[in-house]
Amino acid sequence: MYRKGDRVTVTNPNPDNQRFRGRTGTVADDGSKSGGLMAVKGIDGRLAETVKGLPGFYPEELSPAR
Repeated sequence: MYRKGDRVTVTNPNPDNQRFRGRTGTVADDGSKSGGLMAVKGIDGRLAETVKGLPGFYPEELSPAR
């Protein structure tokens, strides 16, 4: 399980999030209050993240960044 501040890479996104495949960001929310859905910052444009919010991923869609 990833914790807030961990660097992760999107490796196996669901069909709605395919555009994020291969991008690396930082876990902003560990998903403990949202059923496991973790918010990841730094993988979308700063403006998009501010307006639309941070994209969310389940742990199985992520891997540790190298």
